[in-house]
Amino acid sequence: MSKAKKIVSTENDVIVGLDVGTTKICVIVARPKDSNNVDIIGIGKAPSDGLHRGIVVNPSKTIESIKAAIADAELNSGVKIKSASVGIAGHHIRCIQSSSIIGINNTDRVIQEEDLQRLLDQAKQIRIPSDTRIIDVVPQEYIIDGKDGIYESPVGMFGIRLEAKVNIISGLVSSIDDLTKCVLSCDVDLDDIVLEPIASSYSVLDETEKKVGVAMLDIGGGTTDIAVFKKGVLKYTAGIGIAGSLVTNDIVEALGISDKEAERIKREFGYASVSEILNDDEIIVESIKGKIPKKTRKSILARIIQARMQDIFELSAIEIKNSQIHNELHAGVVITGGGSLIRGTKELAEEILGTEVNLGIPTGLSGGLIKEVESPIFATGVGLILHRIKTMNEANHMTVYDKNNTKRKLTPKDFIMKIKRWFDEL
Repeated sequence: MSKAKKIVSTENDVIVGLDVGTTKICVIVARPKDSNNVDIIGIGKAPSDGLHRGIVVNPSKTIESIKAAIADAELNSGVKIKSASVGIAGHHIRCIQSSSIIGINNTDRVIQEEDLQRLLDQAKQIRIPSDTRIIDVVPQEYIIDGKDGIYESPVGMFGIRLEAKVNIISGLVSSIDDLTKCVLSCDVDLDDIVLEPIASSYSVLDETEKKVGVAMLDIGGGTTDIAVFKKGVLKYTAGIGIAGSLVTNDIVEALGISDKEAERIKREFGYASVSEILNDDEIIVESIKGKIPKKTRKSILARIIQARMQDIFELSAIEIKNSQIHNELHAGVVITGGGSLIRGTKELAEEILGTEVNLGIPTGLSGGLIKEVESPIFATGVGLILHRIKTMNEANHMTVYDKNNTKRKLTPKDFIMKIKRWFDEL
């Protein structure tokens, strides 16, 4: 009898990304070698049950699904998972434009990290509905003494008046709270909570695309998340409640078959555009309860899929236009997520969106199970890993003041405690 893989606790040197999706739970376990290189050492997957359009509707089922994916990742990687960066998405996410201004009061007028933090904290002092909470503050542009066009961190620059234009990302308190409690109920602490389209952008977009302008569509199971980038920063984000699971539901309704069979034929024979079909072959479809198998054709299946995929891209086009920079996206559109894998999706997107469309595949990894995660399905999971590494690198270069007013480096532990305090307020 073969021995089970030994699980050892190595929580201090691994990073975990937890993608809690509507149709699947994905766990990525990674070990950074240095600030620029990371190895994927484990992957865990499990069907997702208990979510609807990215929102927890049955906590007990969601917890069981998360536990199953974590157990799979622990067995695959050989490590005990203690904490994770978790992605959040859904059509409840909102993007609000705001601004803030502070004075620089130190004697040499050099902008410090604490000045930048004070500026961003002030930006959060806006009136939002009582049932929503701020998830993130994304700086768009800094202005020093009236000089604009500063898109990188202004730390180290001189000035007496510092301004920032920011995007405030908010979500429903109930949705954030439900997801948080489900993860904590699995005996997994939260290292960070990240907006999923931001996470996905770290794995499928490069800095050049973000600089010249690009829109990313992450077509998941329950939601399609849109993120628009320009000049290297997130300019706009939104979510729509139409995605891959609705495509499957349409097939179920039209052909009168099971969810499992609908998902199978969608993956094996599905096309998002009828015009992309070369041979209109006949498809044998398993009937419900073992009845005589049904017959259909690729073109019939494609018409069902195309109608819903058109809805996704037409609504996405509206959201991209709402960003008000849709004419400045010189890198076009990148589609990712499991819903982007249906044949002909790229071509249909190009037709409806009227621009170049590319498929987003996770990159930025150096070793380990690279081939296993080179799929749009893992865009968010890999992105959570890369986002976490960036956050930790930034934390290692930031400073804080202790209770004796002594300046010291901000450690990853400080950052984790800040996240925990944030969730204690929920």
